[in-house]
Amino acid sequence: MINIIPAAMLWLVTAWRAPAAWRDPGKRVLWTAFLALAVAMTIRPHFVAVPMDAHLHLNNLSALCKHLSGIMAAHSVLTFVHRMAEEKTEGLKSSRLHVLFPVTAAALMVGFFFAAPQPREAEDLLTDYATDWRIVAYGVVFTAYLGTALFSASRLCWRWGRQPDTGLLGRGLRLTGVGTITGIAYAAHRILTLILRSLGHSPVAANTSETVSSLLLFSALVFIVSGSTLPALGRLHRWRGELRDLRQLYPLWLSLTEAVPAVRLDPPRGRASEILHPRHVNDRLYRRTIEIRDAVLALSEHASASLRDQARAHVAASGLIGAQADVAAEACWIIGAKKSRQHNEPSSGEPLPPASGGRDLPSEILALKQLARAYNSDLTRTFAAKLDRARTLETTQ
Repeated sequence: MINIIPAAMLWLVTAWRAPAAWRDPGKRVLWTAFLALAVAMTIRPHFVAVPMDAHLHLNNLSALCKHLSGIMAAHSVLTFVHRMAEEKTEGLKSSRLHVLFPVTAAALMVGFFFAAPQPREAEDLLTDYATDWRIVAYGVVFTAYLGTALFSASRLCWRWGRQPDTGLLGRGLRLTGVGTITGIAYAAHRILTLILRSLGHSPVAANTSETVSSLLLFSALVFIVSGSTLPALGRLHRWRGELRDLRQLYPLWLSLTEAVPAVRLDPPRGRASEILHPRHVNDRLYRRTIEIRDAVLALSEHASASLRDQARAHVAASGLIGAQADVAAEACWIIGAKKSRQHNEPSSGEPLPPASGGRDLPSEILALKQLARAYNSDLTRTFAAKLDRARTLETTQ
């Protein structure tokens, strides 16, 4: 279970990040890290490694693949952290391991692996063949590179994560730093175990040593995944808020653009389609605010001074005052103007600016949500019904 859970978690994160990595080359390095970790944790369990090696007719090849994936993951994590540090913080420079280092380490590991005779499938390659100097050298190269890369990543995480005004990104880097430090502890534990076993010492039982290694590795993965995902929570929170605003403005937008369809860029979707279409939310919200304001401006040509006076009187009779009364009166004359336009009544030809609005997109969205609530209120519906009765009375006379 301790191997299955992190493997499943890593594959989920890899799949989740795949679309973004496909669209943005800058995000592929972190996606590569998760893919490499997912592969390593998938082939780590004995019940996966043994059938794989048997099928390929080469003992312990799964161990080599697992360790090479670890090399790739460590280099990718280091590269990701280094890029963030350079791009987000001016003047923060730090050396990183060049791509030549992981390539050299991988080449040495492959050479030592195939040079060592391995007549049987090992439960743990580095433990079962600890007396073979080639496997010892293989293990030292792997753990030395892993530890060096994680140490460099840890230093960058802590240096950049403590910078002011980094928000969720800074906290995410600090969590990633905890994960890389835990990874260093894992590498140190593996090196110490390997050296002691090569000297013929076994102070700790093999099963206990393997459990400690698994716990350290699992903890490191949890912190790294959590730290790299934490900055996305801020974006997810903003996306949820924008999607909520988009849904709240939908009834007002649909009602007004039905009267002024020329302001629409795209044909309207149904409410279910709005909810099930999660992409480009910010662009759609921005476009929606523009189309609502354009529709209001077009309808204002049908809002005569008499209609606006009636709307203000109707709102005043309800007891509303101040800014709330202004928004309610605007909603009333808008619905009155819509009815006038639908009945092909002549316009005044004098479009007027809205009574409410914002200086930027957030304040504009807030103003439109207030207008939407007023537009769908009982007060506005009562005003619309009053206008219908008056129009019917005029028709019958």
